[in-house]
Amino acid sequence: MKMLNKPAYNKVEETGKAYDVSRRRFFQLAGGVAGAGILLSACHKRSGPTDVYIGSGDIALLNYLYILEQVEAAFYTQAVTTNYYGITKSELELLTDVRDQEIAHREFLRTLLGANAIPAINTAFKGVTFAERTSFLTNATQLEDLVISGINGAAPLFSDTDYVVSLGKMVTVEARHSAYFRDLNSYNSFADSTIIGSTGLDQNNTPSSVLGIAESNYIVTRFDASKLPN
Repeated sequence: MKMLNKPAYNKVEETGKAYDVSRRRFFQLAGGVAGAGILLSACHKRSGPTDVYIGSGDIALLNYLYILEQVEAAFYTQAVTTNYYGITKSELELLTDVRDQEIAHREFLRTLLGANAIPAINTAFKGVTFAERTSFLTNATQLEDLVISGINGAAPLFSDTDYVVSLGKMVTVEARHSAYFRDLNSYNSFADSTIIGSTGLDQNNTPSSVLGIAESNYIVTRFDASKLPN
């Protein structure tokens, strides 16, 4: 795998603060496999002269995943700042862990890309009321499911298959997040039938379709993804 530097997982920076991303026991949560269950459709817009070019080939795929992880890191940073009403101490601790893990994913991909990484993106979370429990948990589950389907859809498109090993490690963490939020929202529904069919496999979606949904629902920045493999 082509890496400029080995990314640091223990601590990452966000809004001037250092977070320990391995300090608690998130991975003791109930496991499960979760897939993409967002019933949305979106078409990726044609590129304009001011759109951020994400590159081509493996670089485009890595930047595409970097975009998704930037969205998640921003989403959970907001969630920790604006807790939903009635959140318990343990729920806040685990939500903080989820934020830290998404920041670690973002920084891992940024380091992997090096000089090829796109600039930081601007996000806007339409229709999410972070202070309301059901709104947050529903939207968190949908975002996790979207990212899971996006990673699954991107993995077989890489020319350098070494990347797939890291993506496999990343997507299983995202599945744990999805299972946790789904179970908080509706007990014992960590892997319900809406996302896992008779095959027992998570869904996968093409990079262009996932990026289109992300742009429509979470992102202000627009991208030139004309060379993004599908």
